[in-house]
Amino acid sequence: MKVLQTANLGKGYADRTSDIRYSIYDTLGSETTSATNSGVYQLGTSTGLYGVELNLNNRFSGSIVWSVDGNTSVYATEEIKMDQKMARFIHTGRWIIDENTNQMVFYEDDNVTEIARYDLKDRDGNASITEIFERSRVS
Repeated sequence: MKVLQTANLGKGYADRTSDIRYSIYDTLGSETTSATNSGVYQLGTSTGLYGVELNLNNRFSGSIVWSVDGNTSVYATEEIKMDQKMARFIHTGRWIIDENTNQMVFYEDDNVTEIARYDLKDRDGNASITEIFERSRVS
């Protein structure tokens, strides 16, 4: 799932896109993405506001830590809230029932990007789209 993450490093760090780095950490504090500059851009002109679009598993939980390369006293951090984004997409995006697979498919609010798929079952646990009593997430 694609998520936008931003950081306000202040006007003192404006126009330094090539110096801005981010790392991704899971909820246990393990680094899942080492410090990188890939995809970082400045929002507006000379703002010191930076962003990056991340492509993460929709079950990811953790934080992004921003830094300025070569300056170990400038950091910003923010929780990555995949569950809130997922809930929003499930309520605002398109969903369909696929008759060929007996699955319900949910999409982001662009109505194209698939975010979740569920097997649909009847009261006896058999695949069904006509008498649905259970859904279970497809890994």
